[in-house]
Formats: sequence, structure tokens, C-alpha cells
Amino acid sequence: MKHLFSSGETMYKKNQKELPEGLFLGESFEYEDVSPDTYFVCNGELNGKQTKIRFKISEEDYSSVKSRFDFRILMQSDILQANWESYEIIG
Repeated sequence: MKHLFSSGETMYKKNQKELPEGLFLGESFEYEDVSPDTYFVCNGELNGKQTKIRFKISEEDYSSVKSRFDFRILMQSDILQANWESYEIIG
């Protein structure tokens, strides 16, 4: 399922993440559920080029993201701003 960043998240630049490769600007996420094994895919721009980043949330931030998901208050910025265990740029 596709999940968009809210206008507030975009206005306050919560859809941005600094990576070693440059500044990533998230536009939307693709995920169905939140589990310890979930790989999130975020569509957006990296250094002005359309790209997708696939990542897994770190173990220490997982419980916070999961509880927000369970209470249906999860914002896309909560996922993007969490610490990532690993990530890959897939296009």
C-alpha cells in the first residue's frame, strides 16, 4: 500500500534525511505491515534524481514505530527519521 507524507511533514522538512550519498527527499512509502522483518520502500529524490530507497528500521527504534502503527498514529516521518539498520538505493 502507498502512504504519502502529509503537507505538515513536508512543510517542516520531516520528509528529508541526510545520507552519505546526499539529501533524500521522501515523497511516499510502500509497506503493508510493520514487523521486525519489514523492509520499507520510500520513493523520492536523492540529489534531485528520482529514486527508491529500501531499508529496515533498527531494533532500538522498532518498538516505537510499531506502537504508533498499532494505535494508528504512525506518520511517514516517524519511519523516515528512525534509525535504519541497513538500506540500499534501488533505483
